[in-house]
Amino acid sequence: MNLTDVGDAASLVRFALVPKHRPTPDSPYRALLDRYRTDTEFAEVVGRIADGLGIRVHLPTQLGLLVTGASDGPFAVTLDNSGLPRRTGPKQLQDRHCFGLVLVGLAAYAYPNGEALLDSGSPGVRTAELQRFLTRHARTAADAADDAEETRSRQLGEAAKIWLDLPEVPLNDSGRSRDNRRYYVHALLQYLVDKGRARREPALDDERGEAYQLNDRFRIGLAEVTEDAVYAVFAQARQTEEERD
Repeated sequence: MNLTDVGDAASLVRFALVPKHRPTPDSPYRALLDRYRTDTEFAEVVGRIADGLGIRVHLPTQLGLLVTGASDGPFAVTLDNSGLPRRTGPKQLQDRHCFGLVLVGLAAYAYPNGEALLDSGSPGVRTAELQRFLTRHARTAADAADDAEETRSRQLGEAAKIWLDLPEVPLNDSGRSRDNRRYYVHALLQYLVDKGRARREPALDDERGEAYQLNDRFRIGLAEVTEDAVYAVFAQARQTEEERD
């Protein structure tokens, strides 16, 4: 394999790191992705480049090559570097906690068990329904996290308590307030759309809220989230609700 091939492998990794790039027919991305699927030696070079950069390569899909940043690498995504609209000053901690809680609750709502996590489907989520789900089970999540050993679980337990102290909707009609549950649900889902991890589906809106569909980019990045005690509480609640329905 020559240096041109190595450059092509690096280009594929670069495409994969930008969610808005799609392997459309006749595009360079599509050609490289097809080669990744069929050329074992080329795929190995892609993997080695990714390993050196601290990137985990998962699988090729119609969305492109799915990758995530290793937790100890420069491409790791955290709440601090994610691009979520967090404020500075005294409200920073509230934003951090509430966005984290909505993210974990969304994961449990959409993927409540191992079978769902293995399914490459696109689960639908509606804003009002997700908000009610989070609020119904936030107290149980907070109580469970109090006894958890993991720091992240305890932090999410604190987030659940903050969530319960927030109003459901803005207290005035200006539409500018962030200090309510509706804001955090809408902002998190819109963030996922912007990052290529969900799609807005206006035609499916109903009384349960605005409709979104999650995709494999969201699902693949859930490995660490699903080990959290708060996730487990929400996931069990979601399974119970599905069985009851």
